[in-house]
Amino acid sequence: MAGYRKDFDYSDAIAATQDAGKRQQLLAERQNKIDAEGLAGKVASNDAVSTWNGAYRPYSVSSTKSGGHAVSRLYDAAETARLRRFEAARERIRQQLSGQLSAIETDYTAGMRQTDINARQSAVSNAEKLAALGLNMGAAQAAATSGAAESSRIALDNRYRSDLNALGQARLSARAAAQSAAADREAALEGDYYAASESAALQQAQAQLTQFNADRDYSLSVAGLTGFLNGTPTLAWREYQSNISGDTQARAYEQALARWKNTGYVLQQDAAVLGVPAGTPTVDASYKNASLALQRWKAGYGY
Repeated sequence: MAGYRKDFDYSDAIAATQDAGKRQQLLAERQNKIDAEGLAGKVASNDAVSTWNGAYRPYSVSSTKSGGHAVSRLYDAAETARLRRFEAARERIRQQLSGQLSAIETDYTAGMRQTDINARQSAVSNAEKLAALGLNMGAAQAAATSGAAESSRIALDNRYRSDLNALGQARLSARAAAQSAAADREAALEGDYYAASESAALQQAQAQLTQFNADRDYSLSVAGLTGFLNGTPTLAWREYQSNISGDTQARAYEQALARWKNTGYVLQQDAAVLGVPAGTPTVDASYKNASLALQRWKAGYGY
């Protein structure tokens, strides 16, 4: 079931009726029609039509719902962009760290290689010096044939081990420094991001409150002009309608009383208005009572 009348002018019907329940029903059916036939943006919104009254028919009005959503969309877009910048900056820090660690390992490997070369060159040079002095280092991996040769070999070995240890310590220190610097940069980046997000959230709440107040004030001003707030009659409008209804009844009563006076009796058509049986003569006490009631009504006391 469609839930609306296809060939029916809901806008005119809404503007013409003062019945709150009927207006709400017509607005609901009109929204069904807009949704079903894809008319959103092509016709006046229900926010606007709900304020229509007689000839007053604005095509659009400010809406707390739409205004608040617009504010949220702006801040959501800004937050998404801020998050992307944060993630990109954090990824750059991690990539830089990876590059630094890779360079440290490359330098360490090159240092190890050079240390091995230096150790071999020192051993050859030392052996040549000892040979020139008539001292024999002995065969490779074998014990030296003299105390001086043994001391020389131990010194070379200690220096080699010391060089390797220094390389290892330098490698560990460089890695620790790079990782610590990257962690500090990432922590600072996160702190800035969350501080900015908290500030933006506060600004968003303030902007939404401002928007809400502005839309509320606008809706109240529209209600003052049309007599309707979101499709519901205002108290001022109901009082106005009540006064119109009372004035209409007073005029009908006064006219019926005049016909009673002129004809000398109550006409059938006036019996219900006057509250007395048809045919009642003016000499009856009820005529005097009716005249007094009209005077009280005009004086604002009701009847």
